[in-house]
Amino acid sequence: MEEIKQNSSFTFVQEVSVENKQPKTKKSGKNKGTWFNSQKLRWSVQIAFFIVVLVIGWQFYTFVKYCEAGGKGFYMPRPPGVESFLPISALMGTKYFFGTGKINPIHPAGFVIFGTLLLTAIFFRRGFCGWICPIGTISEWEWRLGDWFLKKIPQRGSYLLRNIPTRITAGFGLIFAPIIALLVIEVLTMESFKAPIFMYLTPAYILAMALPFVVPRKIWSDRVNDTIARTWKYAILVFFIQVIIIKMPIVQLEILYTRAPFIRVADIKMLKFFTNMSGTALSVILSILTISLVNKNFWCRFFCPYGALLGIIAYASPMRIVRDTGKCIDCGKCTRACAMHILVEKKKHVLTHECVACYDCVNACPVNGALDMKLVADRKKIHYGLYAIMLVGLYVAVTNMARATGHWYTKINDAEYILRISELNQPKYLHKAGQFETE
Repeated sequence: MEEIKQNSSFTFVQEVSVENKQPKTKKSGKNKGTWFNSQKLRWSVQIAFFIVVLVIGWQFYTFVKYCEAGGKGFYMPRPPGVESFLPISALMGTKYFFGTGKINPIHPAGFVIFGTLLLTAIFFRRGFCGWICPIGTISEWEWRLGDWFLKKIPQRGSYLLRNIPTRITAGFGLIFAPIIALLVIEVLTMESFKAPIFMYLTPAYILAMALPFVVPRKIWSDRVNDTIARTWKYAILVFFIQVIIIKMPIVQLEILYTRAPFIRVADIKMLKFFTNMSGTALSVILSILTISLVNKNFWCRFFCPYGALLGIIAYASPMRIVRDTGKCIDCGKCTRACAMHILVEKKKHVLTHECVACYDCVNACPVNGALDMKLVADRKKIHYGLYAIMLVGLYVAVTNMARATGHWYTKINDAEYILRISELNQPKYLHKAGQFETE
């Protein structure tokens, strides 16, 4: 039997030994006087990287405007970091590297940044998602704002707002995840969707969308919906791996890097996508941002294929959150603090691919030593400060090594950018279903 007693600023747990039936007391509370914790450090790192991203965006926008003016006006050199927003190009660069042993000269920084993310996952789990990723940062700020709002409305309304987006996503997942799987194994092709059978399957689509709403929660729980909804990001990841890593020949990549005009202006096309956004794209982005207010990390949990990839690689990491069952008081604060909906209180080792190493569960735990980030075999506790230094240090070290070795800056000079931007509307800079013109 356990009794929790308060004494000064510490919590004491009185336990009765099974063998001698004598109570024993041990100090288990955390010192709450510390003003700086893992959460505040992580927010500081997030803000720092978010500012860097904003600066990169401003630099690239200024550079493009300079090129559009024919090389006149205020000049800012093109920031290589903008290539981090070309994820498909980075995947192509990875295939090219392992196929040729060379780093592509068009978007080298994109490959370096992507490779660095893979390294961080190997050593530090999904720390990039929890500490560095600007999308993850926006998502977290949103749901924290949403939490403040949801606390002010009735519990039933709060529950529905949190769970309806997950159920809708799960319903669509029941429809599209199997279709993507059939595309991957080439049972279906893009031409298959013109067949009349897809129209006749409309009742099945309606049933799939209805299942997460109509099946009783005792049979089909919210956690089942959450699991089904997460299949989206793995289906998208498998699709890209199949199309680029498995099927795309190295010879084709060589041609794309040397002769495809679109590849040389992919970063500019990406900028134009955001500055001249279509109504459909704007609606999708606004929908995701709105849902993210009430559904924690909506994009990260359900749709981000890179997060899925890093989570899979993270199984190789020597680090993991470890719960000491002897010290745990089963208060459930760790689970409530987890934005990725992991049942931390039920696990001895948090090995799930969804853990973003944010330390929020550790920060929420009221008992010293009950929950910590540790190395394999529970031998060494990793303090959040040390974790941050190692994670950010690896990122900075690898990217600066790329600068020093000449694998950071694109081989496209400013004169070529000025020329290509002036003819950007020509058909050779378009692509259809992954097909590119060459010159």
